Amino acid sequence: MASDSGTIRTEYRCDDCGYVFSPADYSDDFDSLPTEWTCPQCQAGKDHFQVVVPPTNDLEEENHSGEVPDEAPDPSGPRRLYTSASTPDFAGLQRRWKKGALDTQPDFQRYEVWSDQKKSALIESILLDLPIPQVFLAQDDNGKAVVIDGQQRLTAVFRYLDGDFALKLANPRLTGKRFKDLSEELQTRIEDAKISVVEVLKESDPEIRYLLFQRLNEGSVSLNDQELRNSVFRGPYNDFIKELASEKTWLKLLGLKERHKRMVDVELVLRYMAFREQTYLKHPDKKTGKFLDRQMTLNANPTHSSMEEARKDFRTAVELVQTVFGERALRRYLPGGESDHRGAWESRINRALIDVELWGFSPERNEKGLVVKNADAIREAAIELMISPEFSALLTYSTSEKKRVERRFELWKNMLDSVLKNQDQGARAFSRTTKEDAFKTDPTCAICSQKIQSIDDAHMDHMIPFSKGGSTTWDNAALTHRYCNLHKSDGTPSA
Repeated sequence: MASDSGTIRTEYRCDDCGYVFSPADYSDDFDSLPTEWTCPQCQAGKDHFQVVVPPTNDLEEENHSGEVPDEAPDPSGPRRLYTSASTPDFAGLQRRWKKGALDTQPDFQRYEVWSDQKKSALIESILLDLPIPQVFLAQDDNGKAVVIDGQQRLTAVFRYLDGDFALKLANPRLTGKRFKDLSEELQTRIEDAKISVVEVLKESDPEIRYLLFQRLNEGSVSLNDQELRNSVFRGPYNDFIKELASEKTWLKLLGLKERHKRMVDVELVLRYMAFREQTYLKHPDKKTGKFLDRQMTLNANPTHSSMEEARKDFRTAVELVQTVFGERALRRYLPGGESDHRGAWESRINRALIDVELWGFSPERNEKGLVVKNADAIREAAIELMISPEFSALLTYSTSEKKRVERRFELWKNMLDSVLKNQDQGARAFSRTTKEDAFKTDPTCAICSQKIQSIDDAHMDHMIPFSKGGSTTWDNAALTHRYCNLHKSDGTPSA
């Protein structure tokens, strides 16, 4: 949360009731509040709060609208999960961590979200010999252990052993003490304390591992689908997807200054690859997540040439989307309404629109030179499609239904074909230059007689329809609001 001065100030959420502490509502930051402070909503102690990680931008995460959960694997089938159980002490785990053999923050576990109070409560529990919940690890292909459940617990102990924070507790004998300030007896008690660890071996089936990760992360700080996917399908293809998500042209298209902290940018790249390779016809009903998982499975052992070809296609698609739509790429254009005819671009990106825009400009779909040559006409036709009631609904509601996915791609394909194919019949749409000249001359809607505020909200239509022999020339053109042209009653605009 930004303060009036523009400084980022951290917020904390109560685990018990969901109340969010905002520094703007208090004179102090959370960690500066008295130890005895309690949640004003449910009276939970400070150790019941954890950090709310602020978003870096308005790039929303996917909620897979209308999707249904996957069925669990058949429990009567063959064994598919292999684990190893142990009870190491914290000192031994920390040594593994420092040697790089234990990864507490792989790129699907990005945040330390516990407050100092919550970390302190864990240290106190260890000193009191209270049981600590077990930790789950998973082996990667190289044998390194990565934390899939227990990151906050392990990180809190490791940071305390390293002296990174002082205890904040009600106990006056402990509060304010760093590890070096404790007696040798208490230091040894923390170092020698044991914790139950279950390690998922690399031989386990990826699908059942994925299910385990999902079940483990159904708590308040759960991993999203792509973070889980990244933890299960580790390998060259996973690294390849992340490499593409790091490219500056892609980040610029998304409006990001740096990589998205929750891997949303990576999932969007994966979506492109899935539609490119599997095609929209194989998208399962209401299961985009399963569609993306299958893409990772299909590329468990990719060839260098296949990845390089995919890289080239992705870069071309990104470049062409930028060429055609500029700063409005991946965003939806909304028509005006009855009371206000002015249309506008949405500020947020639309995932369903991303899919069709990138897919439509893949090299195997349309030749790069032809797209560049017709960029203005494509943009105009795309805006017209976006404001049509049917396509607008396909970008908004039940976006993962198979029939709606197919229809969305078909309409986008038809739009591109109408511009790029059969050009020997003559231009069907007025050029951007012609529309700009008309807009500068008189930006008045020929239907409602009101001023058109934006060039993108201006539609230039044929007074005599093209289908009836009308020419795409200045003397047969009328400038209107897009909304007005969409809702005209007599089929032709007024001159």
